[in-house]
Amino acid sequence: MKRTGGFGLDAHELGAQAGEFATLAERARAVARDLAEALDAIPAPWGSDAVGESFAAVHVEAAAQARERITRLAGAFEEFGTALAEASDAYVAADNAAADAVNALDEPDHTR
Repeated sequence: MKRTGGFGLDAHELGAQAGEFATLAERARAVARDLAEALDAIPAPWGSDAVGESFAAVHVEAAAQARERITRLAGAFEEFGTALAEASDAYVAADNAAADAVNALDEPDHTR
């Protein structure tokens, strides 16, 4: 039968690929760490002259927020990967339970 709508899912592949988010999380951690080390190594990354101080007055808060978001990104990748793995496990379990229920209907009841 040709499918005309909806979506398809390979739950086993989803579960296998969910682990890739741990790798992404480690890469995000490394980027955040490298950025933090680079910024922390420079006492006044915007410059200490009047132009640098003027720039800092406008952009320091936004830069700090961006730095915090980059730091939190690793955790978000890990949480998403965990959620995908759990969804995959739940889908496979539900599919197996449904298949068992259908197969039970096809088996004759010899107890009667």
